[in-house]
Amino acid sequence: MKTLLFEIGTEELPARFIEGAKEGFKKALEEAFYAKRIKFGEINVFATPRRLAALVFGVSPKQEEIVILKYGPPVTVAYDEKGTPLKPALGFAKSQGVAIDDLKKVEKDGVLVLACEKKEGGKDTEDILPEIVGDVISKIPFPKKMRWGFETFEFARPIQWLCVILDGKVIDVKIADVKSGNLTYGHRFLTKGPIVINNPLDYVPKLKEAYVIVDENERMRLIMEGIEKIEKETGSKAVFSEELLKEILYITEFPYAMKGSFDPIYLTLPYYVVINVMQSHQRYIPLVGENGVLKPYFIFFANTLSPFSDVIVKGNEKVLKARLDDAKFYFEEDKRMDFFSLYERLDSVVFHEKLGTMKEKAERVEKIAGHLADLLNFKDISKLKRASKLLKVDLLTHMVAEFPELQGKMGRIYAQLRGEDEEVSYAIEEHYLPLSSEGELPKTRLGIIMSIADKIDTLVSFFSVGITPTGNLDPYGLRRCAIGLVRTIVGKELHISLGDLISFSYLSASHIEKRLPLDVIKTELLNFIATRFKFLMIDEGYEYDLVESVLSFAHLDLFDAYLRLCSLKEVRSVPEFEKLIVGFKRVFNITKKVEDSYEVKRELFEKEEEETLLSVYEVRKEPYYSYIKERKYKEAVRLLMDFKEPIDRFFDRVFVMVDDERIRKNRLGLLKRIKDMFTDFCDFERIKSD
Repeated sequence: MKTLLFEIGTEELPARFIEGAKEGFKKALEEAFYAKRIKFGEINVFATPRRLAALVFGVSPKQEEIVILKYGPPVTVAYDEKGTPLKPALGFAKSQGVAIDDLKKVEKDGVLVLACEKKEGGKDTEDILPEIVGDVISKIPFPKKMRWGFETFEFARPIQWLCVILDGKVIDVKIADVKSGNLTYGHRFLTKGPIVINNPLDYVPKLKEAYVIVDENERMRLIMEGIEKIEKETGSKAVFSEELLKEILYITEFPYAMKGSFDPIYLTLPYYVVINVMQSHQRYIPLVGENGVLKPYFIFFANTLSPFSDVIVKGNEKVLKARLDDAKFYFEEDKRMDFFSLYERLDSVVFHEKLGTMKEKAERVEKIAGHLADLLNFKDISKLKRASKLLKVDLLTHMVAEFPELQGKMGRIYAQLRGEDEEVSYAIEEHYLPLSSEGELPKTRLGIIMSIADKIDTLVSFFSVGITPTGNLDPYGLRRCAIGLVRTIVGKELHISLGDLISFSYLSASHIEKRLPLDVIKTELLNFIATRFKFLMIDEGYEYDLVESVLSFAHLDLFDAYLRLCSLKEVRSVPEFEKLIVGFKRVFNITKKVEDSYEVKRELFEKEEEETLLSVYEVRKEPYYSYIKERKYKEAVRLLMDFKEPIDRFFDRVFVMVDDERIRKNRLGLLKRIKDMFTDFCDFERIKSD
């Protein structure tokens, strides 16, 4: 078995491109090897700003050989009565390059035809690799691609070199006028000239000698060690997110932690302003004391070792000072504005060319929030109306114009500075929450209502004019919006009819022109939201088939579907539940074409098992539907398990599809009642059974 090194050297890749490209690179390699029937072992994929690389271990030196059966003409036209080969047989043998005696007679689609066995494959892997390399490079996914020079080939950034080696042999390939070889390149500033790689196993250590840490785990370890060292030096705690660390990881090849400082006067700015300036704009890591108060220090990562570290520190401090000066200026300017008067000026801010202005959106959100307040028994309508007027006004402030990431937070801060009610102030910030699939949810009741109202308006508005996510493209963040809606409704345990909410939102936006019919977008949007619910639940560890079984209820009430799902997960481990699923599927299969509710008459029973099953149904029916009504789903599903034995005995001793129509319909009617009872809980037919 051999080892393959496959490296694509590029101009600097954007950090946000790299993680998805790594996953796509590995997947494309796996698919290519499978398609070409080349056995392989472990694949290690590496990425830095200037390269994507893979080490593929255990590569078979040859492609697997397979035998393919080639079919020819029917035997009836291939030979005469004496068995002498005719033109069809002779022509088929010639076309396949075999002797007439090598042909076989086989049956195909009920007809006896001529056939011959042909072997395909068995080529040397090194002869197939050029095709694999070209195919894989073209399939690596990026949010955007570019062409350069006179090339028609597209990649995220111009390709500078290709290093493709199978054991010690260079695989010749040419992509975008770049020829492959056994050369790679180290750190742009700390090394000079190419590095010769004669053995793929030398790749990682040789690049490390050249100040490139290609292994992300090792690079992340260096980052964390650098952070911890400066934390100890300053007696502080670093403030960072996983996203920030990943960005630092993918903008450095040799990360080196350094400490900078800034004038404490900037600590008079709001906490989130200073944090945002450092993290979002400079990729710096702020430091706080034990009490959580910001300290006038920060951590940054140089992508190099330099004898002029003081110069590097001063340069970064200078850049940060300029950004903080801007923020301080904007903050002081905004404080002079009449924050509450900005609502009317929202008419000048376009939400979307097809959907009107931000003021019109705020008006729609107010109507939807009022509807939600009725549903959720929120009585303080004056606060709701006040919050609706202030939700979007910080978009007109200098601070948010310069630092869009602070929308909501600055609205809350400015409202508080002006003496606004605390719940109203926090609703301005919370209506944007959650900001990610794992972000915090709104905490105040008003914030929850405004968050749901804003998100459902966004979804309904865009869907109503035919703007929906397509493939990987979602420029308006509608998937994120739907995920936030699902997480808020489920996380805050709210029972809301999605269909009714979509309808109300649609009717609240009558000023939007050229809209699709309500029934069209309602169906599409319900499916879209339910799909987000499905993926979220699977990500949280719920099994795929259980999630699928409650999905139809997610169209109606997301939290209700979640409660059903939780109860199913709890009882799945019970052995009787597995057997119950098998029994239910027998009930389902035999009644799936029964549309009428046949009357069930005891006098037509011929077996004791029929009477037993009906009795269990009659005794359990009332408490079962009482549990369903009260949403006591754990009790309801455990009650269904009482049907296991009666169903098993029924099918063991009762034949349903008898010739006597009265008895057949009587039995089908009984089973349909059982099926309907089960399907009122979930789609048990989708739950897998061993």
